[in-house]
Amino acid sequence: MPELDRTGSFPGAIFLSYASQDSMAAKAIFETLSAAGFEVWFDQSELRGGDAWDQKIRRQIKECALFVPIISAHTQTRAEGYFRLEWHLAEQRTYLMAHDQSFLLPVVVDDTPDSAARVPERFRERQWTRLRDGVVPTGFAERVHKLLSGAAPAPVRAAPTANPYSRPAAAPRLVERSVAVLPFANMSDDKENEYFSDGVSEELLTVLQRIPGLRVAARTSAFSFKGKTATTQEIGLKLGVAHLVEGSVQKAGSRVKVTARLSRVSTGEQHWSRSYTREVKDVFELQEELAMAILDELRGHLEGGDSAAAAQVREASKGGTTNAEAYQQFLMARHFGSQFSSESTARALAHITRATELDPHFATAWAHLGRIHCWFCGYDGTLTRDQFDDHLAKARLAVDRALALEPDLPAGLEALFWIEGGYDGDWTKAEATGKRALELAPSDSGVLLMNSRLAATFGETERAVELARRAVDLDPISASSRVQLALSLMGAGRFEEAKVEARRTAELNPNSMFAKSGLGYVHIYEGKFAEAEKSVAGAEDTWSVLWVRALACFGQGKKAESDRALEEMIAKSSDTAAIQIAATYAFRTEIDDAFAWVERARNQRDPGIAIMLISPIVDNMRDDPRWPGLCQSFGLPASRPV
Repeated sequence: MPELDRTGSFPGAIFLSYASQDSMAAKAIFETLSAAGFEVWFDQSELRGGDAWDQKIRRQIKECALFVPIISAHTQTRAEGYFRLEWHLAEQRTYLMAHDQSFLLPVVVDDTPDSAARVPERFRERQWTRLRDGVVPTGFAERVHKLLSGAAPAPVRAAPTANPYSRPAAAPRLVERSVAVLPFANMSDDKENEYFSDGVSEELLTVLQRIPGLRVAARTSAFSFKGKTATTQEIGLKLGVAHLVEGSVQKAGSRVKVTARLSRVSTGEQHWSRSYTREVKDVFELQEELAMAILDELRGHLEGGDSAAAAQVREASKGGTTNAEAYQQFLMARHFGSQFSSESTARALAHITRATELDPHFATAWAHLGRIHCWFCGYDGTLTRDQFDDHLAKARLAVDRALALEPDLPAGLEALFWIEGGYDGDWTKAEATGKRALELAPSDSGVLLMNSRLAATFGETERAVELARRAVDLDPISASSRVQLALSLMGAGRFEEAKVEARRTAELNPNSMFAKSGLGYVHIYEGKFAEAEKSVAGAEDTWSVLWVRALACFGQGKKAESDRALEEMIAKSSDTAAIQIAATYAFRTEIDDAFAWVERARNQRDPGIAIMLISPIVDNMRDDPRWPGLCQSFGLPASRPV
């Protein structure tokens, strides 16, 4: 590929990104902007490739002032292409920018609808320009001039401005199908009832997540604004949604009053505000009524039509209870479980167990009981083997009961997925469970994350990235979503983007394992062992830090230092990091020890086995005759995705 053309002298270069089939349209845009005096970076030939060329493209995307992706039927039909990497790099850069910074200017050159376009989500947040057949009006250059000079920031889709080059039919539909449910205020005399107000809003969020075509911000991000002072516009832009649901709950004895309002982010305008007074036992019906009211306000903007959306609302309201005390016990379990500590989760376990005793037909409570038992298996490092087995057995029973009552309950399917894949190592069953959950709850960030992991496990690296990115869009303040995105990007070989997510994770949750060692882990994947060792220098010797150090030192030929780190890792964490110990032995070409530790991880039901077995860190095991049988026993492909 020849050098990118540069013409003109206007400060700030414009990068044109397009599929080769759209070269004529791209050239027309290039010539118009060049004649107006802009500096335009424009590739006019076929892909040349090579590391130097690739690095140059990446640098120019990092340095350009305006990124113009050209969208068409051709980009729709191409599942792969270098332009897709350019698009993702540009999207990634926007996460470091202020929300009103002008950088993305999507251009559509045919009738491709924005609602169905195969583009990164950040592209949808900007108003699109339509240059049909590549015909560029003279006013286009003037608009670009304003964007680059800062006189007219690129309009966020939540507050669109008139665009003389857009087709009238291309309405900004995304704004009409995105919403966040903020934690309802507790107006009860008893301030201990806050668990109840939080629970009402959280359950409403869960119902809305099942509506086709509606983008719903996840709980972690929506609830991050609890107790903070922020405007409707600030919250909406932070969460990437166009509507906010807010409200209050006042509980007195067996009755509850719920007031809810729906507002538009772009103007702060209130669509409606309503109050409902019900018996506590009727709260599930009230949530359905609230969801239907929101649907009515967004009528005509949801994919699949009103009837499909209404059916999903009614379906999502199943699995509930009419037992007031069981419902309150369930909400208290949700409240304590969200605090993510062994002590609080033990309190959650007591409350959710009581809920199932009060109403044995409460399917959602059984699903939550199963998930709490799974939490202990995955996160409580103090469990003995007998305690672990007891929690896992109880998780199975609870999930089986939930799905017997409601076979299509997403919460139950999510818990079943982690049992089948994470603890049983049966990824064939987990695949079917994960896909079914995604069909039922496409806007649930937890369901998206588990399907991202599923895709990575079966070598669908780009799909893993796509699903994880959707989860991050719904839950941008969740560290766990960022970790999965970072791991997916690593698996796809997109290391620079993975580093951005590793740093972001450290900002969101500095005490997490990945925060301390994530950047070093990315460097290991890159083969930059000195940088990996440097990234964990001075960090507390957790198993994740010791793991990076053991790999990095061995990669630099410092076997004695690697030995010390590995020995300390085994002494401290053999019960919690068996699969990482196995991977270290594989990396060091000590293959018999690697296989022995994989079996130890299997006996411990280590949920990280599948991810590790597709990692390049264990590549030295793949030529061993034992390898195909090992992978087959987990329902995994024997070859690593390239």
